[in-house]
Formats: sequence, structure tokens, C-alpha cells
Amino acid sequence: MQSRALVLLASVGLALSVLAGCGGGSQATTPAPKTVAASNVILGTRAEGTAKELIAKGEAALLAQKWQEAVDAFEAVLAGDAEAANNPGLLYDLAVAYEGLGDREKARARFREIVRRFPNDPNARNALAREVSLDAYLEDWAALGEAGEMILARPNLEPADRMLGLGARGLSRVQAKDENGGSHDIQDGLDLVDEYRYGATGQLPVAAAMLKYAHGELRKLRSEKISLDPPGTDFVLKLEARCAGLLDAQNAYADAIRSIDPLWAAMSGYRVGEMYRQLHQELMRLPAPVTAKTESDKQLFYAIMHVRYRALLDKGIEMMKRTLGLGERTGAASAWMARAKEAKDEMENALEDEKAQLAKLPYTEAEVEKALDILKKKAQDQQARAAAKTK
Repeated sequence: MQSRALVLLASVGLALSVLAGCGGGSQATTPAPKTVAASNVILGTRAEGTAKELIAKGEAALLAQKWQEAVDAFEAVLAGDAEAANNPGLLYDLAVAYEGLGDREKARARFREIVRRFPNDPNARNALAREVSLDAYLEDWAALGEAGEMILARPNLEPADRMLGLGARGLSRVQAKDENGGSHDIQDGLDLVDEYRYGATGQLPVAAAMLKYAHGELRKLRSEKISLDPPGTDFVLKLEARCAGLLDAQNAYADAIRSIDPLWAAMSGYRVGEMYRQLHQELMRLPAPVTAKTESDKQLFYAIMHVRYRALLDKGIEMMKRTLGLGERTGAASAWMARAKEAKDEMENALEDEKAQLAKLPYTEAEVEKALDILKKKAQDQQARAAAKTK
């Protein structure tokens, strides 16, 4: 799917809400041509011919998804023909070829060159869209915000352009912990998504998917600001608020998973699993209550906490598995797949370690479950008594 999209980008130039290219592939460098013959034939290490012939070879290679051949041809032209550097269409095709090859840094550099040197060229609009997706993939949040500002500063913005700019700037602000600024941009963008019904009947365009992802990041930020340590008398209320925030964020990420671009789906799936892992880790770090005075009491507290909240690990592992499954189906975002695999392995190891530690305690899991039921009944009775007093 990604390769087909990259080819279309090169040949017809899609609008800002196109499929983001996340194609993997081995990276390679192209040596500069050695000479330029008097006959205007460019003699490169990997490609040769006149500038016109090399451009034709590069375009044909793009259509055939032969990314390295395309890079070799276009780089040879740039090195051997002084005027080629002033051709934004050629620079755009080269950037697409680098992206197809998996060299995202070089692709982004070329897209940026187009935007900064040829801001009024039609290719600049698409180059900005491509830069946004690459900034997000590389987690260069400051650059993403700058790209968003540039999009929003362009004249005569179409709704999709404005959504993309607001999403880029909003996500950048959230990553910088600017909750108010990020919230304002994200909500303005989501209002446009609703108004124009982007993705209402199917997959989300890139601009809408980024806004949904940014909304998930905003809700995640707000949820994780609720600290559970130290646990006080309001611990249950804080935990409920934390879980509610987690589920709100998960709903936003779930919308982003419907993206036409597998990058946003991969990032969203990973984030959901990460939230469950983070909450589990925080709960497991909580100290035993002061009422747990004996070693036996502390062991019981340990057992109860690990049995009670094990489901968080299970959910985190399941989300990482789904993310990896998405990557296998789409070939999406190899770096994010590697992170999901690492997180899944860590959680599975943590789960096995928990089971091993519980097996060493003087309680069976059945006994711990029974203790949990008693505590749950006691809490419900207390809530009922408190509610009766308020009547």
C-alpha cells in the first residue's frame, strides 16, 4: 500500500491528505558523478546519460518502485547539471525516492528544501504535507510545530490544509506540555473534521488522523498528571479518574487507528499499550500501607496488588500484539514496530516474573482472590453507608 502511494505522489502530486509514506528499506548513499562530458552526457558512478535521459530513467524507476535506481538517476542529474537544482519537481521526485528507500532524513531534507526555496511552487504544498509525516515519524516535535506554522501561514488555505496545520502545531504543543495551546489547536481542527465529515464513512485522511492522535496525546497527558503516589484517602477517586482518562485517550487513539496512513495507526496502537504499562508500573511501585506492620501483611498487600491489577499488563500486551499484527499486514513504521515488540517482550517478562514471585508467597491465587472479594464487599458497604447518610 505505501509503495503504491509513493509512486502516485511522484507521478501526480496528491493533496495534503494523502497517504504518508512509511516504507522501509535498506539505506544507501549515492556517490556523486565523476565528470560531465562535453557532449552533455553525465557520467555517474551508478547512472549515466544526458540530464533529460537521466530524469526519464528516474521517473521510470519511481513508477517501477525501484527506489535506489531513482535516487541514483536524480542525484546524478543534480551533480552534473547546474540547472537541475532549480527544478522543484526533480527535487520532489528525489525526496519521494529517498522516502521509498527508507532514508527519511534525506527525504525530509529535500522536502524542506522545496518548501524554503520554492514556497510558491505547487510542489511546496505537497512537500509540506510529506515533511509533517516525516517529522512525526522521527518524533521531531519542534520541527513538526514549525511545519504546522508554515502551513497555517500559507494564503487561501483549504479545510484539509488548515486541519493539517492545526494538527501539526497542536501535537507539537502537547509534546512540549503546552496543554492549553495544544487543546485550542486540536479542538479547532476536530471541529473542521466534524464540519466536513472527514473520514465519517471509512478511513481517516492524514490530517484528520493526526488530529485524533493529538487528541489522544492530550488526554494521555492530562490522565498521567494524576499522581497515585503517595496513596491517600482519595486514592480510589484518583485511580478512577486516572482510568477514566486512560479510556478517553484510548477512544481518541482508536479513531486514529482508522487512518489511511499506517504510521498513525502504528503510533496510536503503541501509545494505548504504553498507557496500560505505565499505569501498572505506577501501581506496583506504591508502598504498603502503614497498617501493614508485619512481613505477612506486606506480602499479602503485594499479592493483592499484583493479582488485582494484572489485567493492565494483559491489556497492554494485547494492544502491542495488535499493533505488531497491523505492521505485518501493512509494512508500517518499522521503528514503531520495533518499539512495540520490545514493550510486549518486557510486559510478558514482567508478567512471568510476577507469577514466579506470587508462587513463593504463603498464599494461593485463589486465597488472594477471596481476600479481594472481601475487600470489595467491604468497600461497597462503606459506600452504601456513606450514601445513606447524605440522604
